[in-house]
Amino acid sequence: MEHAFLLQPGLWRAEGEFFDAVGNLTGVEGTAEVRHYPEKWVYEGVLRTLTPAPQETRTLYEIHPFAPGAFATHWSSNSATLGTLRGRFLIVGDAILSSYESATGRYRGQDTLLQRDARRYSARGALFDGARLLSAWSVELLRSA
Repeated sequence: MEHAFLLQPGLWRAEGEFFDAVGNLTGVEGTAEVRHYPEKWVYEGVLRTLTPAPQETRTLYEIHPFAPGAFATHWSSNSATLGTLRGRFLIVGDAILSSYESATGRYRGQDTLLQRDARRYSARGALFDGARLLSAWSVELLRSA
């Protein structure tokens, strides 16, 4: 089965859980959109907490398109709280792996997107400040367009 997430433009609905540094659990929902342009791909995500006073996190990745036959590429993102992030996507069988770090090296993280079928992925990840866990997440992505 060919990967649909990242490798094809599309809109995805996200639902899942966010864990803070001490394990407190918060429900989240949002969207992830992938757009392809000749010189770059753009991944734009929005996650909102399911709390009485929802908090919203937005991410925007600029991705170097995968070369024909390649299984890896690089990406970058700018975060108001973390600064510039640089990372790589790797396709390994039914998974898309990503590892990244901030420009200063202070923040590091990883994401794993496991393809369940042509329209559904399970995403798991964690973000660290040095050796200290900042957050972790477990999110299901369902293609909506």
